[in-house]
Amino acid sequence: MNGKTFSAVITAAMLAAPAVGAVANDVDVAGAVYTMTNAADNAVVVFDRNAAGDLTEVGVVATGGSGSGDGLDPLASQASLVLTEDHQWLLAVNAGSNEVSVFRVRDDRLHLTDKVASGGPYPTSLAVDHGLVYVLNAGDPANISGFHLTRRGRLIPIADSIRSLGGGAFSQVAFDPSGENLVVTDRMDHELLVYPVDWRGRPAMDPVTSPSSGLGPFAVIFDNRGDLLVAEAGSGAVSSYRILPSGALQVISPSVANGQTATCWIAGNRRGDVFTANTGSQSLSAYDVAERDGSVALLDDMAAFANRPIDMAITTNGQFLYALDPADGAIHGWRIDRQDGLIDLGAVPAPDIAIYAQGVAAW
Repeated sequence: MNGKTFSAVITAAMLAAPAVGAVANDVDVAGAVYTMTNAADNAVVVFDRNAAGDLTEVGVVATGGSGSGDGLDPLASQASLVLTEDHQWLLAVNAGSNEVSVFRVRDDRLHLTDKVASGGPYPTSLAVDHGLVYVLNAGDPANISGFHLTRRGRLIPIADSIRSLGGGAFSQVAFDPSGENLVVTDRMDHELLVYPVDWRGRPAMDPVTSPSSGLGPFAVIFDNRGDLLVAEAGSGAVSSYRILPSGALQVISPSVANGQTATCWIAGNRRGDVFTANTGSQSLSAYDVAERDGSVALLDDMAAFANRPIDMAITTNGQFLYALDPADGAIHGWRIDRQDGLIDLGAVPAPDIAIYAQGVAAW
C-alpha cells in the first residue's frame, strides 16, 4: 500500500460524480442501486438498498431496446446508466439498437416513459445537467447529440446539436458542474475535448482539444471547484485539470500512478472520497484531492479487491460504494468509513448480470 493510510482520505475536498449532483450527508438512509444487462433484450436490474448498505434484487425492467452483448466491458465507457440530479429519472443506453431509454423512478420501482433514437451509432455514455441530456455515440462515425428531458420523461432532440467527433476511441461525455462545458474523453488519441455549451443547450461547433497528461484518458468526475479528474486506463493513474475560460485545460496534477492496471473508472462523493476501479489488477484504489488547489494524492493503491470491477457509483448520502463485477455476475458493495476505509459488504449476485453487463447508478 501507499505510505499514507486510508484514514487520511477525508479532507475538505468535495467531489461528485457527473450527471448525479447528489448532496452528501452523514445520514444512513435506504435507497436503490441499478445496473444494466446490456443483453440483446436490454434491461435494468433493480436492487433495493437498506440503510446498512445491503442489497436485495427486486426486479428486472426492460428498456425496450437492445444491448450490445459481446464480452467484458463491450461499451468501454463510463455513465452508460445515469440518474438525474433529483433522482426522478434514470436513463440507459441501448447500444445494440442505437437508442436511449428513460425511466421514471419511484422508490425502487421503474416505469419506462420514453425510448428514442440516440442520434448516432452505438450510444455508450450519457451526460445530464438538469433537463439537458447529451449522448456519446461511439460508433462510426462517432458524435455527441443533445436532447431536452421534459417533465413527463420524454426526450426531445435539440436542433443543430449533433457534433461529429472524427477519429478516435471515445469513452465518456460529461457536463462540468456549471453545465457550461461538455467534456469528451478520447482514449486512443490521449486527448480531452471540451465543448462550451450556449444558453440554448448547443455545443460549440468545434471542441477545444487538450492533450491528456497520461495515456488512455477514460473516465471523469468533477470537484466542486469545477476541476476535472481523469482516470487514465493506459497509465494506471489519475490526473486533474482546470478548465480555463477558453476551454483549454490547465494541468493541476499530472498522472498520479497507483501501480495498478486498467484504471478505467472513477467515482467520488462530496466528502472527498475518490476511488478508481482497476479491472486488470482486480482492485480499487483510493485518492485524495486537495480542496485548496485540486491537486491529487494517492492514499491507498489497493483499497479493496474484486474479481473484475468496472462501472462504479456512490450513493447520494456518500456512505456506500458499489461496483459492477460482471465476472462474478454481481454487484459488489463497500461502506465508506473514515477510520477503517472500505468495509466489504460482499457481492450480491443476480441471474441477469452476464459478462457483458454495464453501468451502475445509485441513490
